[in-house]
Parts: sequence; C-alpha cells; structure tokens
Amino acid sequence: MKRTLVTLALGVAVTSLEAQTTFPPPPPPTLSGPYFGASVGYAQAKNGCLGFLSGGGRACDDNDLEWGLLAGYQINRYFGAEAAYRDLGKVRATSASSSEFTHAAVWDLTAVGIVPIEERFSAYGKFGAYLATLDASARDIADHRNSGLTYGAGLQWDFRAGYGLRAQWQRYRNVGGGDTFGTNHYDVLGVALLYRLR
Repeated sequence: MKRTLVTLALGVAVTSLEAQTTFPPPPPPTLSGPYFGASVGYAQAKNGCLGFLSGGGRACDDNDLEWGLLAGYQINRYFGAEAAYRDLGKVRATSASSSEFTHAAVWDLTAVGIVPIEERFSAYGKFGAYLATLDASARDIADHRNSGLTYGAGLQWDFRAGYGLRAQWQRYRNVGGGDTFGTNHYDVLGVALLYRLR
C-alpha cells in the first residue's frame, strides 16, 4: 500500500514538473494603443544667460529642474506619435544687487521610431516641432513665443503590463529670439513613467 502511494505521488510530481516546463511563457506586454505619462529631470540652456540677463557682472545659472506631461499613441511595435508639455525652468542671472530670470515652457509634437532590443526593452528616437513661450522677471518685458525643431532619444523598459519607464534626452533648438531674449538650445535629461490604456 505504501509503495503504491509513493509511486502515485512520484507520478503526480513528475507529471506536474512536465506540465510546468511545457507551460507557455507569459504573454508579452501590449505595445500598441494610447498611453500617458509624466517626466522629471534637468534642463540646461546651452548658451547660458542671454539678452537682458547678460553683462553687469552677473553670475549665470543655466540649469533648472524640468517637469512635463505627455500623451501618445503607439501604432505598432516600431512607430508612434506623441504630444508633450514641458516646463523647462528658469535661467537666472544674479549679482550683489539684483537677480533676474527668464522662464521657458514648450509644447511639442513628435514622431517616435522604436527599435526593440528585447521583449520588454527598447530604444527610441523622436523628431518633431515645438511651440515655446518665454517670460521674464522684469515686468516691462513682454512674453515671447516662437517655434522650432526638437529631437531626442532614449531607452524604455516595459517593466510590467501597462507600465513603462524611460531614460530620455531631448533637445529644443533656438528657443527664444529677438533683442530681448536671444536664442538658446535647451537640452533636457530625465526620466518618464508611462501608463498604457488597455
């Protein structure tokens, strides 16, 4: 009787192990459809203090915290489109007697090309256009708006169903303009969390 029970138990264990080894792997994440996200990082104005901020023995701080919101649609595993809002922070100029700044924010629309590396890991590139608004701390200076080109690249990890994490870099070319603000290239380096609608 004991031998029969042991044999039966061994048979069940072997069958269970075989079923586990032949059981199909979990399905890959759904990589199409709409998604939303939020980003945070640092923005740098590559030309530093420009326009009314320059001169006068001021020290320039051309780095600031950036944050943004985005929405996109991934057509398939390789292509998508994305719209985003980004607050690029402030460029500050300070001296012993004064402190002034310019603040920049952009809307952008980009095409996204995706290169799969592994099932849940991919690289991507972005190219598109932006609309920027700059305002100054001096009240007598009017806000300035301009448009231009933007591009970027990054890595994305789809760490669980419906969620992705990005490490990203993006450049906004020739933000600003005119005698007051001058033009600046802004580089943004940061991370973004994505949520896919299923």
